[in-house]
Amino acid sequence: MTLAQLAASLNQKARAGNFAISTLPELRKQYLQKKQLPQDLFTGRTIFDGADKYFFHYGGRDEMQFNVGEEWIGDRKVTRYGLCFSLEPSRSLTNPVNDLTPFKQRFNQCLMVHPAWFKGFKQWYYHKDKRSQNQSASQLTGNWFQYGNFICLGGIINKAYTSLNDQDQQTILAAFDRLLPIYEYVVLQKKPVPTVKIFTRLTSNENHWELPSPHRWKKSNQGKRNIPFENQFGFGHEEWLFNRRYNVGGYQYGYIRGIQHAKAGTDIFAEVQLYTVKKVKTANLVYYVGSIRNLEVIKNDEAAQNIIRPVIQRFKPDMINEIEQINADRRGMDDNPFIAVARFKLKDVDFPDEPVYQPDFDLETFKRFQPYEFEGSVEDVFEAEIADEQPIFIAGKASQTSVYNKKNRDASVTVEKLHTEIVECLEEYLLPKYSVTKNNLSIEMMRFHGNIADVVTAHNNSTISIYEVKTSASGRRNIRDAIAQLLDYAAHAGMLKVRKLIIVSPSSLTPKELAFLHHLNASLSYTLEYLCYDKNQTPKFAKQV
Repeated sequence: MTLAQLAASLNQKARAGNFAISTLPELRKQYLQKKQLPQDLFTGRTIFDGADKYFFHYGGRDEMQFNVGEEWIGDRKVTRYGLCFSLEPSRSLTNPVNDLTPFKQRFNQCLMVHPAWFKGFKQWYYHKDKRSQNQSASQLTGNWFQYGNFICLGGIINKAYTSLNDQDQQTILAAFDRLLPIYEYVVLQKKPVPTVKIFTRLTSNENHWELPSPHRWKKSNQGKRNIPFENQFGFGHEEWLFNRRYNVGGYQYGYIRGIQHAKAGTDIFAEVQLYTVKKVKTANLVYYVGSIRNLEVIKNDEAAQNIIRPVIQRFKPDMINEIEQINADRRGMDDNPFIAVARFKLKDVDFPDEPVYQPDFDLETFKRFQPYEFEGSVEDVFEAEIADEQPIFIAGKASQTSVYNKKNRDASVTVEKLHTEIVECLEEYLLPKYSVTKNNLSIEMMRFHGNIADVVTAHNNSTISIYEVKTSASGRRNIRDAIAQLLDYAAHAGMLKVRKLIIVSPSSLTPKELAFLHHLNASLSYTLEYLCYDKNQTPKFAKQV
């Protein structure tokens, strides 16, 4: 059998046997934007039958190549097969070490995150015509990746290529199928279909994880491994997770501590479900905050780090300023620089406006910020609202009022207390017509598309009114902030008919603000009202018209 005959036979057997390697030309067209490629894996242009006898896949000279060739081990001719780097210069590859370095980096990364793909293969190289010993797959270092070297990951058949039989050829094609995912990762940069789903914890945040918010912290806590980072320095690196400064090339880059601790061998998650813990007085309250699909782990991805690292450096002064604005300790950033360990697309993010309280979540079972795999649906882990569920009226009063429904960045204990005070007084104001005991009053119980409304009253089985409490000193700001939420609730009310949308606030409207309210009323299909709260008056609420 000649070298050309062996190449032709492998081409034919790959197609006839439906080996995955037969799809390589189409994969290269798709991922490398190659307009025209021969259908065969091996062609006459890549068969070399001189002093060195070998062939590789069409187009493989400038990338990692599927290679079959003759070698000498001692005084015996053998046949090698594998996925190889040729660092010999050529007309199309004048500086192979430099030009193939991105593939080397991806190879090293692939070995780190998918070690199982490399099991059963040997790795060796030629340096100045001297063959190294076979060894298990390892990182390609400078000793390996030198000018003129030839590197192979694959196997050896202890026969000359002229003596290979049908079974030997089947062995080569089966090995190429097993090596194809490595080629896809290294050359095509094709990610495997994600299947792993995890849940993990996020640092609590009042600003939708766009900017840091205050945390209780003590300098005496610093350096204690059993104390959360935010309680050591007053902020957490996760608090910039959705900051648009770090959106580059369609990807949002950020830090998630649970991803930092993800096990080796995973570089993409099908789902990451996230929860957080809010300390209220002495209680640690757990909230489900949302999910991210198709999240890529990039902590060891040098190409991705080269994209985001200069962006992080550019905005480091802004991050320091934002830390100081919440009276946190910037040394937490100096000693632990911000890095991106993950990236994802914002279209794959599903976060409700308000996290969902999890009264039955066993916080003692799950270690802080560790990732935990799960199967099935998110409802098997969390009491997460199903987005397309039709809302029904639910009478009652939440045992734990929401602490995440403040939209402003100045959210504080004082604001939370005022919000709770207004809601409790509103409950009294609505008596005797509406009450929990009459089953026509709902206080922080009803969800519209996953978001909690402050107060809802039921006029009958099908008609409701929705109240939203705002605590700003500016009446106009309260109207602007509340109207967006109220319209969102109304739009997701399903079969329930909305009679009124009511803004509740401690700020009395000025004539201009009242005119603004009148203008909105004339423009909306809902009736809009404004209740001004004054605890020193009787009654404590006055309708402004």
